[in-house]
Amino acid sequence: MGIFDNIKDALGQAADKVKEGAEAAADKAKDLAETAKLKGKISDAEKGIKDVYSAVGKDLFEKFPEIVQDKFPEQLGKVGEFKDVIEKAKAAIAALADKVEDKVEDVKDAAEDKFEDVKDAVEDKAEDIKDKVEDIVEK
Repeated sequence: MGIFDNIKDALGQAADKVKEGAEAAADKAKDLAETAKLKGKISDAEKGIKDVYSAVGKDLFEKFPEIVQDKFPEQLGKVGEFKDVIEKAKAAIAALADKVEDKVEDVKDAAEDKFEDVKDAVEDKAEDIKDKVEDIVEK
C-alpha cells in the first residue's frame, strides 16, 4: 500500500502543479488581452488628439493667416511646397490622361483603317469569285 500511496500522492501533486500552471497561463492570457485592449484605447486616443490638433491648425491657418505668417513661416513654407507638389502632380495626371486619350484615338483610327482595308479586300475577293463562278456557269 505504501508505494501506491506514494504514486497517488505524486500524481496528485503533479495534477496540482498542472492546474496551477494552467491557471497562471489563463491569468497571463487575460492580462495580455487587457494590455492589448488598453494599448488600443491609447492608440485611438492619440489618433483623436492628432485629429484635433490638425483641425485646430487648419482653422488657425484659414481664420488667422496673418498670425500663421508671423509665427509659423517655416510651416507655411512647407504647406506651399506641398501645394506645389499637388498642382504639379495634377498637371502631370492631366497630361497623361490626354496622352492616353490620344493613343486611344490613334488605335481606333488604325483599327478603322484596317477594317476598311480588310473589307475592301473581301469585297474584291468576292467579286473575283463571283466572276469565276459566272465564267464556269457560262461554259
